[in-house]
Amino acid sequence: MHRNRPLLAISLTVCMAATGLGLVLPVRVLYARSHGASLAIIGAMASSYLLSNFLFQYPTGVLADRFGRKRVMAIGLVVQAVVSIAYLAVTNPVLFVVLRFFEGMVAASTLPAARALVADIVPAEQRGRAYGIFGSWFNAGFLLGPALGGLFASRGYALPFIAAGAMRLLAVVIVALLVPAGQERHPRERARASAVPRRALFSLPLVGSYLLVFGDYLWIGFDITLVPLWMRNHLGASVAVIGLAYAVWAVPNVIGSPFGGRVADRLRRSRVILTLGLAQVPMYLAYGLSSAIGPVIVVFALHGAVYAFMQPSVDANLAAASPPDARARTQGLYSTIGIASSFLAANLFTLLYAINFRLPLFVMGALFGLCVIAGGSLIRLSEQRGLVPGGRPATPAVEAAG
Repeated sequence: MHRNRPLLAISLTVCMAATGLGLVLPVRVLYARSHGASLAIIGAMASSYLLSNFLFQYPTGVLADRFGRKRVMAIGLVVQAVVSIAYLAVTNPVLFVVLRFFEGMVAASTLPAARALVADIVPAEQRGRAYGIFGSWFNAGFLLGPALGGLFASRGYALPFIAAGAMRLLAVVIVALLVPAGQERHPRERARASAVPRRALFSLPLVGSYLLVFGDYLWIGFDITLVPLWMRNHLGASVAVIGLAYAVWAVPNVIGSPFGGRVADRLRRSRVILTLGLAQVPMYLAYGLSSAIGPVIVVFALHGAVYAFMQPSVDANLAAASPPDARARTQGLYSTIGIASSFLAANLFTLLYAINFRLPLFVMGALFGLCVIAGGSLIRLSEQRGLVPGGRPATPAVEAAG
């Protein structure tokens, strides 16, 4: 699997894109604060991004199914690079909200197309390992990006935004030269993609995946809105240490994801999801109880490792249950539901944070646990009914049905 050059090219692309995203993750909120943004404006920035990302995930998935994954990825990455640099020309805090909306729109073009490409080029019985490798590269970007962003920010806030634009342009080069086109989008294939009924996107195993991503993306809403403020104001972390904290989460995730992919191909996926998903709930509680950055960094490392062994099972289930002619649409819908969760979390947790900084973390742990139980149980039921492979090599009949 590590010798699959198309898979590695796709994974390297998302790594560069994630690096660009991660470069500004530790500093965007602080940069906005330095230009007079209030907590309400910061919350609106996150909501604006999540709302536009929510609105455009599914449409970009439709475009990728009809006109090609590679084309959609390349165009989106070019525009993301331009938006990264545009931050440096903005001084009015209200304009940050507008820019974040546009950024969310173009950011929706990358992951649905890339994840659909992986399903296009990898046989069903190897997709757990493939998504493990994909996830490892993706999180490597989050390892490199925040660490570099925190380092660059010590010399001024402008440098992380410039570097983020450069990373997106580098990703465009990789897409153009190395990423395969995937399924050809001739008129016949476009018609088949359009003919897939919407009800096919809501099968039992897919609904289970949607519940899981809803719980998973609660953290993203908290992350892009409040994490830098939480770490700096309540845990005493510097900007450099905030970047280090992201890297500490990513290192075990990068190392563990390929092994998690092997687990997804060999064990019952629902069992992996339920066991490792519920194991994360106490970690959210530990975050809420912490008053110093040291214990949080330790839990970050453990959390990254556990997540690495769980997520490939979720990804493999999603790919196996997706209609072959609507894979990007399914990935887009999956991401849309996740972004809706982040949008809800960004607004709800901002209100809870104003009351007590620990409340968002406790509520997030409870909601995540409920989603794991509900989603994992639906996937388990789907496996028992033969609606989706449970982690063993798929038979031709099962693959055709998926």
